[in-house]
Amino acid sequence: MAAATANELRLFLRHPAAFTADETAQAELLISLAEGEIEDVTGQSLELATDTVVLDSPTRQDPWPHAPGTGSHKLILPRWPVTAVASVTILNDDEDDEVLVVGKDHDYTWSPDGTLTRVNSWWPTWDQSVQVVYTAGHSPYPVGAKRIVLRMAAAAWGNPMLLASESLGDHSRSFSAEALGMSLSDKDKKLLGLYRART
Repeated sequence: MAAATANELRLFLRHPAAFTADETAQAELLISLAEGEIEDVTGQSLELATDTVVLDSPTRQDPWPHAPGTGSHKLILPRWPVTAVASVTILNDDEDDEVLVVGKDHDYTWSPDGTLTRVNSWWPTWDQSVQVVYTAGHSPYPVGAKRIVLRMAAAAWGNPMLLASESLGDHSRSFSAEALGMSLSDKDKKLLGLYRART
């Protein structure tokens, strides 16, 4: 589900009539572009979605208990907050893949912050070693981020040519950087830091 609907943008703009089909398509495009700008800053999509990812070996920071080398009990997922983990599979080149069982008395546990913890064992240390199917994101979309999406989309709607200034006869006006459309203020970036990806 998108951060906002075309009708929400219409209400934000105080547009008096229902959007036409072309206006709805334009509104959806502007909302999508604004969301993309937020994803560039946060490093992740904020929408709730189920992803399948293949992860490289985790940070090698913990000592192996009985052999030289290093490993880790922790594996960080690319997106958070995590709401569900459907499956975790260790991918083996020469052997059958190993499907792990969730639980403190089994193979791994997970937390909403996106951490997978191996129980009484280590995550493998080769690249592309773990496949995870999980659900992460926000539902509903965070209100602060939604406000930024609507503001950016509205700015681009009101200034479709993204002009820095315009003149008509004796009348002229100029636009601030934020009013040019798809740009984030320092205040926006600070707020979005709350949702920044941890990897």
